Amino acid sequence: MEQVTVTLPISQTAGWVILTALGIAAATVLVWLTLEESRRDRPRGPLTLLTAFGWAMVPIWLLIFAGTLWQLWAMLTGSASSLTSGGLGAGALIAAVLGAPFVIWGTVLKQRTVDFQKEGHITDRITSAVEQLGAEKTVKVPGKDADGKDITIEQTLPNIEVRIGAILSLERIAQDSTRYDKGRDHVRVMEILCAYIRENSNATPPQDFPEPEWEPLKENPTEEERAAHLEKRQERFGRNFSESKAYKWAQSLRKPRADIAQALLVLGRRTADQRKVEAAWPDPPDRDTEWVFDRPCPELPDIKNGETRDPAQIEAFQKDLADWNRTLRAYSGYRLDLRGASLQRADLSAKRPDQSDAVFSGALFQSAHIEGAFLGNARMEGTNLSNAQMEETILWLARLEGANLSYTRMEGTTFMESRMDGADLSKARMDKTTDWTGVSLSGAAIWSVDFRETTISEDQIKTTFGDGSTKLPEDLHRPTHWPEEELDPWDFDTEYQKWLQNPEAYTPPPPEQSDGQAADD
Repeated sequence: MEQVTVTLPISQTAGWVILTALGIAAATVLVWLTLEESRRDRPRGPLTLLTAFGWAMVPIWLLIFAGTLWQLWAMLTGSASSLTSGGLGAGALIAAVLGAPFVIWGTVLKQRTVDFQKEGHITDRITSAVEQLGAEKTVKVPGKDADGKDITIEQTLPNIEVRIGAILSLERIAQDSTRYDKGRDHVRVMEILCAYIRENSNATPPQDFPEPEWEPLKENPTEEERAAHLEKRQERFGRNFSESKAYKWAQSLRKPRADIAQALLVLGRRTADQRKVEAAWPDPPDRDTEWVFDRPCPELPDIKNGETRDPAQIEAFQKDLADWNRTLRAYSGYRLDLRGASLQRADLSAKRPDQSDAVFSGALFQSAHIEGAFLGNARMEGTNLSNAQMEETILWLARLEGANLSYTRMEGTTFMESRMDGADLSKARMDKTTDWTGVSLSGAAIWSVDFRETTISEDQIKTTFGDGSTKLPEDLHRPTHWPEEELDPWDFDTEYQKWLQNPEAYTPPPPEQSDGQAADD
């Protein structure tokens, strides 16, 4: 019996071209799917080339698919007689055309499976790290029993080495999340670390300064009262801050445990991309996302010795400062939450030349204990330190523009050369040892602050906004733009905003008489 062979009315060369084209199309789809999952908003290097290749192959694949359909149509209608006959079987071509979509769909399903596995892997990494944050170890220490005999006592202590490893693992997860999935897990990790610091830093209750409140000399004192006040002042503060009782007490405080110090370092060295994730939270960031605290604070231009500052420059600066301050206040993204944490003698200072490892701008520190801490060169723009206790804290060259320092305890605090433009110092407590050397206070609000015991200068005071509640040393003149009477907090903020908007045209409200009528009426 004679065997019948069925062949397609196309050449073998044309057939292999079609099969090769289909293979290229399938590979293109695979590359494209892979890139969709792994690429960032701004791909770089080889990833850019692969992305360009994937998109360039889309029209080529469409042309190839159209050519394949034309070849099938020519075969079925018999219009391909002009083509050179070859040895490619019809079944092979049909199988290739019909099977290609199934191959592509199978690739899509596999990619989705990989995605789910990756998500589960990240969850497992976070869970494992969190479990290690609670690691403990048992140690044996010498002790005595009820009869006074020497015995060995077992104690359970935090396993600091394992906990530090867990903190570094969480940092890596946050960085990987920022690079590969638009920071979906970054804020989650920051919340874990902040909660860890708040809870563990207070495992040992913070200490309070044992001395009673320091009361400044009352107005119109007698000679005996003045002499007694000076004697008590000398005993409490000495000749300089290093002789004060508060300084000696702060130096005796215990530093944070190594794991807490490591967690603070991880928080401070978040990258610019990580901070953009926080700015967009709870949404993913895009190319236009900006972390507003990275926006530089307006600055007054330097003046040479003997020159006077141009009033127009001051007016423009204060307007820019008001706009910058409003931008910070309107920030609605994620903030580091360290409220109530015990950070006594903590080192939050910048340790890199570019100060990229001490970024706490916008963080929440309300009611935190920061006595004796060191924040040299730290970035703390827009930070909320309201009601924080920060006696004997060192803030050399710190960036505190727009920070909320209201009701803060800052006796003995060293602000030397810090930037505090636009900061809120309302009701802050300070004393002789609070160091204001070289501090920039332009645009600061100082409602109900007592500077009488401090060495603040007139040049610093005249760039601020106060009212009748603000007490100054006897040798300083009150700025003419300050309201004469003590305003309530709401009215003070209203007048403060008016002054910031147009300092040259601002006129303080007239003092009111006892009958409630303005003095000018």
